[in-house]
Amino acid sequence: MSKHLKTWLLILTSLIIIVGAGLYLFRHSLLEALISDQLRKQNIPLQSVSVLDVSLNALRLQGLTAGVDKEMRVDKILVTWDFSDLLAGKPIAIEISGLQIMLDLSKKPSLSDSLQSMTSATEKDLTIPWLPILSLRDSAIHFHSTAGDLTVALFGDITPGQSGNQAVHLSAIVSGSFAQTKVMLAATLDRQGHMQGKITVSEGTLNSPEIQISRFAGETTFALAARHLQLIQTEFMLSDIHLSAIPLPESVPEQTFKLDNMTINRLTLKGNARGSPLSGELDLNVDGGHLAAESVTIQQMSISLPLQVSLNQKIARVGLRNPGQIRFGKIDSSYDLILQGPLGFSISQANIEWAENILKHQIAVTPTNFTLLAKQEKSPAIEAKIRPGEIVLSGQLNVDKKYQGEVTLSNAALLLPQSHLQLKNISTNLHLGTTQANKIADFSIGQLQHLTSEPLFAPLSVSGSIRNEAVAGKPAVYALDIAGGVSTVRYLKITGKHASDSGNGMLKAEIVPLRFSPDGLQPDALSPLLGSLDDVSGLFSASALIKWSNEGMRDSHGAVELQNVSFAREAAKIDNLNVTLHIEDLLSPSSQPKQAITVQRIDLGIPLENLLVSYQIEDGESPRIILEKAQFSMMDGVVSLAPTVINPASARSEILIHIDNLNLTTFFDLIQVKGLTGSGHLDGDIPIILEEGNQVTIKNGRLAAKAPGILRLKLEKASQLLASAGEEINLLLKALQDFHYTELTLNLDKSVTHDLIVKLSLLGKNPEVKKGRSFRLNIKLETDIDKILETINQGYNLSHEILRGSLRLH
Repeated sequence: MSKHLKTWLLILTSLIIIVGAGLYLFRHSLLEALISDQLRKQNIPLQSVSVLDVSLNALRLQGLTAGVDKEMRVDKILVTWDFSDLLAGKPIAIEISGLQIMLDLSKKPSLSDSLQSMTSATEKDLTIPWLPILSLRDSAIHFHSTAGDLTVALFGDITPGQSGNQAVHLSAIVSGSFAQTKVMLAATLDRQGHMQGKITVSEGTLNSPEIQISRFAGETTFALAARHLQLIQTEFMLSDIHLSAIPLPESVPEQTFKLDNMTINRLTLKGNARGSPLSGELDLNVDGGHLAAESVTIQQMSISLPLQVSLNQKIARVGLRNPGQIRFGKIDSSYDLILQGPLGFSISQANIEWAENILKHQIAVTPTNFTLLAKQEKSPAIEAKIRPGEIVLSGQLNVDKKYQGEVTLSNAALLLPQSHLQLKNISTNLHLGTTQANKIADFSIGQLQHLTSEPLFAPLSVSGSIRNEAVAGKPAVYALDIAGGVSTVRYLKITGKHASDSGNGMLKAEIVPLRFSPDGLQPDALSPLLGSLDDVSGLFSASALIKWSNEGMRDSHGAVELQNVSFAREAAKIDNLNVTLHIEDLLSPSSQPKQAITVQRIDLGIPLENLLVSYQIEDGESPRIILEKAQFSMMDGVVSLAPTVINPASARSEILIHIDNLNLTTFFDLIQVKGLTGSGHLDGDIPIILEEGNQVTIKNGRLAAKAPGILRLKLEKASQLLASAGEEINLLLKALQDFHYTELTLNLDKSVTHDLIVKLSLLGKNPEVKKGRSFRLNIKLETDIDKILETINQGYNLSHEILRGSLRLH
């Protein structure tokens, strides 16, 4: 038995000696195969090794070349160890010189991908109980990209320190066509794998097509324990930063906003974080700079953001410790807009979270109040005082780079001093990305007010929405709906559509039919200017429609309609007013002929009946009203206006009033000359000039009897009127008691500064005086004929103001 055991032991010993001798004899080939296999697994083929030597305490490589295009070269790698030191836990020593790595970042796949996969594969199992004693010399990594070439020169040492610690001193010098800097790492690693150190960056510059930095520098101190970052403190300063053509996310249309360039004079980052998960503070400050976006330039820019940061392996969160501040000292625009004074933003909330490749955010900003001026060529600039309110932006950017979010504006206000208009409690919800029911925006104006002693309208509120009505996958079709009014009635309605592909669109504004009644709705609820109208009844409506395309305005028209409107105003009463107006072109107002205004009765003390006005609006640089026909009944006769042209922009209008068959009996009753009566009917013309302030001028007005008639004048009045008539006064006074005239005329004249002068001219006789001898008399009357003319003027003014008002709507 013992003999067989000795035999087997002898055979086993011989095999071990043979295997050991074989391994030693073929150690170079085996080691080269092992290195080649490991590199091949990382898609880095081994090309050649000129010198390869291994012994019991050393490994030496020289002239190693690897990579498809020989991207990796090493002049020398020397690894030495001592078995007794290894058993005692001491590290090996590595000397590397002449390491050259070429990385072409413009190619896919590249050596950088292989190195990255190699690093990520070993990262999970990485522990740092100790680092090798390292000497790195004459080494560099060469980067090639579309932006240019870059070389990172590497050198440094890892050496044993006191108490078994290791001292790390590594440096990198970056140089290239677009970047230069120096980076130094100084750290200490203890035997438990805890590392403390500082990274210093100095003399940094960057000059790429997208960003240029004249100088950047800073330092970061850190502490690691069991591969986890326990503490980090950093402070960096960047100066003279210029960014060009900053790209937008794919989900944001390019025409929405384009940032052309940005310049920052000085940017500082200072912060610290500790713990696991890591949390801490970061202060970002921008001092000076400007920003250009399309036709807007912002100067004297400053930013202060006191951030709170939290990081772990799955979630990164950023928020604000205190409100952040952004300030723009001056804003210039190539548009006809001027923003006065600086503009500031207070950021009360800025919560940003990155988890599972989804970026979520909620940011609340309150801009400062500012004044905006809109320049005009021939008029003073329009001034707008704006209180922006609070703006909240919330949303998320998904893995597929599609953005969904919402912008909320609240408590905003707008004041237009020149127009005396104030908009308060403005709010808006703007939906970005795909939303339910394709709603794009909701908005409301809590109060729209006309700030004058006599406001045109009562305070009203407005609300509306914008939607995308297109079928999925089709170009957008935007729809607008707006409703507004006072608390008792919503009378304003605006609808619109716009197709993004064709450029076709329309906008329709309506005042829905309003029915007035003495016990119900009254106009003063809509406009305080109409407060003098009492017991209003009838129907009112108005509308306007505009259509356009890519080529410009296609069509526009509007309509105003009053039906059976009656009201009282002071001593006047209007019954059954009807207005029909159809405007064909809102930009240059015009209409078809025979637009109509009718009134059944106007009672101003002297009744006017059956008012009829027919007219046409003629377009032009200053639209004019062609008065085709205007007439009404009065004192059994008809008062009409000769066809004329009215310029609403003119303060002066000339009209010719024609009177037909006016009852002389009623006429003498109304002019109130005591004792004067008569019979017959008058015809004639009264030329009137109307000017601002209701000033009336009459030149050579003349009314004449149509046929012979009788005029009677009491003696007591006649004696006053004819006191200087001469010797035949008694005969004349007797003749006027029953004067049979063949001619009777009234001549009317009035200047702006003098009262009306009325001259009565008579030719006739009294059959009982001087055997019917004819007399011609000229008598100056002091009468109330002004009352008749004022009534005629009021009837004209009613129609005239309606015509002017129709153009004011434009």
